[in-house]
Amino acid sequence: MKFEIITDTASGLSYKYVTKNNVKMVSFKYYFGDNEHDTFVQSNDEDWLREFYAKLRKKESANTSMINSDAFITMFTDVLNKGKDFIYLAFSSALSGTCETARAVMEKLKPLYPDRKMYVFDTKSAAQGLGLNVDFAVRQRDKGDSIEQVYQWQVDNTLKICHWFTVDDLFFLKRGGRISGATAVAGTVLGIKPVMHVNNEGKLIKVGTERGRKAALDALVKKFGDTAISPENQRVFIGHGDCADDMKYVQKQLKDKFNVKEFETGFVNPVIGVHSGPGTMTVFFYGNSRE
Repeated sequence: MKFEIITDTASGLSYKYVTKNNVKMVSFKYYFGDNEHDTFVQSNDEDWLREFYAKLRKKESANTSMINSDAFITMFTDVLNKGKDFIYLAFSSALSGTCETARAVMEKLKPLYPDRKMYVFDTKSAAQGLGLNVDFAVRQRDKGDSIEQVYQWQVDNTLKICHWFTVDDLFFLKRGGRISGATAVAGTVLGIKPVMHVNNEGKLIKVGTERGRKAALDALVKKFGDTAISPENQRVFIGHGDCADDMKYVQKQLKDKFNVKEFETGFVNPVIGVHSGPGTMTVFFYGNSRE
C-alpha cells in the first residue's frame, strides 16, 4: 500500500471500521466544563458514547475545539517518514477551520518531502457523510486505484454525497445559534422537528419541518427515495444520537421501500453531537445532487 487515507473524527467512523479498513484518524476534542475528552476511543465498546449523550440529556454544558497544527504535523510526518503518500479527507471547511489548518501544514511539509504526494481535500461533508466519502476512497484503494484517481473521484463526486438530518431536541440548535429561543420554545410545544441537510457549500441548513418525530424520520426516507442513485446497489450510512430504535426504523424503511442491502450504522460522534444533541438522526447516500 503506497498511500494512506486519513480523516478526522467528524466522520463518525467507528474504531472497528477504521481498524478493519486501515484508515488513519485525527481527533477533535470535546469538553464538559474544563474536562477535556478525546472524540476517538480505541475500543469497540460504545459505552463512552452513551455516557456522552446521557450528559447532554441533562443539559450539561459542552463544546468542541478544532484540531491543531501539531496533531497534523505528527500524523502527516509519521506517514511520510514511512515512505508513503497520503490523502486527508477533511470535515467541511464551512463548519470548521480544521481543513485550512491541515492544508497549511501540508504546504510546509511539501518542500521537505519533494518525492511524496500529498492531498488535503475539503469534502464539504459532515458526520457519516464524511464517513461515506472515506468509504468510497477505501473501496478505490482496495481495488488498486492510484492516489490521483482517489483524489479525482472526490473532486468529481463529493457534491453527490447527500446529507439528511433531523434532531429531536431544539435546545441544541438554539444553543448553537441556528434557531432563536422563541422558535425553539414554539417548536417544542408544537412537536415541530426540523429537516436539514448539508448544502453544496458544506453548510448545515434547515429545509423543512415536520409535525412529530415519526414524520421527520419518514421525511428522511422520502428524501432518499427522491434522489438516491441505484439504491439497491448502495452502501448507505446512518448515524444516530443515541436513538438506536429510530435508526433501526429508518434502516427497515430503506430496506423495505428501496431494497437497500448494505448499511454502515453507528453513533453520531461528539464532534457533531455536541451541537445537534441526543435524538439526532442522519442518512447519507450517493445521489443525483445534494440540492
